[in-house]
Amino acid sequence: MKFLQTGLLVILSTDLHGAGFQLSERSTRGLGRAFSGEAAIGDDASILGSNPAGMSLLDDWSFSIGSSFITPEVNARGTGITGALSDDRIISKAIRPYSFLTKKLDDDFTLGLGIYTLFGVNSDYSADFATGAVVDQSDLLTLNITPALSYRINSQWSIGAGFDVLYAEGQINSRQPGIGENLFDLTGNDWGFGYNLGVLFELNKRTRFGLHYRSGIDLSILGDATIGAGFGAFPPGTYDGSLDIELPGSIELSVYHEVHSKLALHADIFWTNWSVFESLNPKVDPLIDPALAKDENWDDSLRISIGATYHCSESLTLRGGLAFDESPVNDSNRTLRIPDADRIWVSIGASYHINENLSLDLGYTHLFAEDGKISPETAGGNSDAFSGILSGRVDLIAIGLSGRF
Repeated sequence: MKFLQTGLLVILSTDLHGAGFQLSERSTRGLGRAFSGEAAIGDDASILGSNPAGMSLLDDWSFSIGSSFITPEVNARGTGITGALSDDRIISKAIRPYSFLTKKLDDDFTLGLGIYTLFGVNSDYSADFATGAVVDQSDLLTLNITPALSYRINSQWSIGAGFDVLYAEGQINSRQPGIGENLFDLTGNDWGFGYNLGVLFELNKRTRFGLHYRSGIDLSILGDATIGAGFGAFPPGTYDGSLDIELPGSIELSVYHEVHSKLALHADIFWTNWSVFESLNPKVDPLIDPALAKDENWDDSLRISIGATYHCSESLTLRGGLAFDESPVNDSNRTLRIPDADRIWVSIGASYHINENLSLDLGYTHLFAEDGKISPETAGGNSDAFSGILSGRVDLIAIGLSGRF
C-alpha cells in the first residue's frame, strides 16, 4: 500500500530554503547576511530567536517586525504509473512573517517575546502529475511563540533562556493512481513545547561569540482521515488519523568581529539533529499497517556561513553573506515526497536608517540547489510511484522595520 505511505510523507517535504523542512526566515537583516554570526550580532530584537542571551546588547525597548516572501521554482521530470510525468513549480509561494519585542528591565535583565515560524511546507502538484505519482497537495503551517529572558552576569558574559510554544496544523491528500479520484486526505493539528538556551561572550568591545541550543519538539498531528475507494482493508469513510513527528533540536555557534568602525565580519556553524528523524508510522483508527511505515534514516546536517556588514554612512548599512546548507537526506533515502538536496546561499541586504530610532531593512537571497535523483533503487523501493530528477532554485525577499523606543 505504497500509495498511502507516499501521501503521508509529503507533509515533510521541503520549501528548499532550509535543510529538511526547517525554516530560518525570522530576520530580514539575518537573511541579508545568509544568517552568518546570527547568535552573536544582536543588532535588532530578532536576536531573541537566535540567542536570547544577546538581548543584553539591546536598548530599553527594541522591536523587529517583517516578513519573508518565498518564490521557489522546483520542477520534476520522470516517469510514474501513467507513463512520462513532468510538473513545474511544485512548491508554492509563501509568506513567512515574524515579530519580536524586548524590554530591558534593568542593567542585568532583559525580557522579550518572539512570534515566528520554525518549520513548514506548502506544495501543490498538478492533477495529471498527482494521478501518475499519487501525491497531490500538502500544507504544514507552524507558529512558534517564545517568551525569553536574558541575564548579564558581568561585562563579558550573558546568558538567556526561552520557552517555545509551537502550534502546527496540516493537510495532506493523495489521488488514486491512474484514476485521479481522492484516495486519502488527512487534516489535523497539535501543540508542542520546547526550550532554548543561549550564552554570549564579549571578548572585548569589537569581538563576541554566541552559542545557542534549541531543544527538539514532539508533535502528534491528530485529525480526520478521509479514505476513498481502493484502500484495501479500509472501506471508504472518515476515520481518526494521526502522524507522530519528532522535530529536531539544533546548536548554533557564531562569531562577530569589528575590523574597524565601518566593517564587521561574522561567521556561523549551525548543526541540526536530523538523525532523530528515523521513520514515520502513521495511524488510521488506530491501526498501524506495515505498508504505512517508512524508514527515513536522515543524517545530522550542518549549515556553514560567512558574511560581512559595512556601515557606509549614518543612514545606510550594507551586508552580504554566503552559506553552504547540507541536506540531511542522503542519496539512498531521497524520495519524491522529500526532494531535499544540498544548497548554496548567496545573500545581500541593506538597512536605511530613517532616524536614530528606526530602520527600514531589506534582504535578498538566491539559493542554488543540487539536482536530486529519485528511483526505486536509490530510495530502497519506497519511490516506486515515481522515478526521475527533481531540480530547483529559490528566491527569498524580506522587508522589515527595526528600532527602539
